[in-house]
Amino acid sequence: MADMRTVLVNGAAAGLAAGIPQVLLTQAEARLLGLPGSQADIGPRFVQRVAERLDTRPRRHERWLLAGGFHFGYAAAWGLVYALVQRWRPAQPHVGGPLLAALIYALSFSPWGVATQTGTERPVETRPTRETLLHWTAALSFSLTLAYLYARLEHWSIARLVSAVYARAKG
Repeated sequence: MADMRTVLVNGAAAGLAAGIPQVLLTQAEARLLGLPGSQADIGPRFVQRVAERLDTRPRRHERWLLAGGFHFGYAAAWGLVYALVQRWRPAQPHVGGPLLAALIYALSFSPWGVATQTGTERPVETRPTRETLLHWTAALSFSLTLAYLYARLEHWSIARLVSAVYARAKG
């Protein structure tokens, strides 16, 4: 069994990597569904809502910078959560990925989810089906990519690669 550092590095790396195709897929889907591209960009809207609650007004570039940091921090954090759960109760990616997607959807987009509660997304009962589909796609594409990448990294440990490069550079 891999040591905890390897598990955490693999989880964070898989989460960071999974955040990229998720953005690309949701952007493409928003266009296919006839939604504005900004509908797929929850990060800047979330940052704006939080800023309003804190009575501040970040500029456009600041919102995007904070949103990018939030997106990748969020992705890495879910990667860590997934890795820890996998260490505790391993599951195949086709099982663990959708379970994680359901948790992310519930905590983000459900009636009690953060995006809904902050007003970043419309209440579920007034939200058009195509927006709900976009949210599910974001959660599911991220989680499945994360689960399959993590499974791959368990066999090809990025932590071992980083350690080898570090040891070689050290002398």
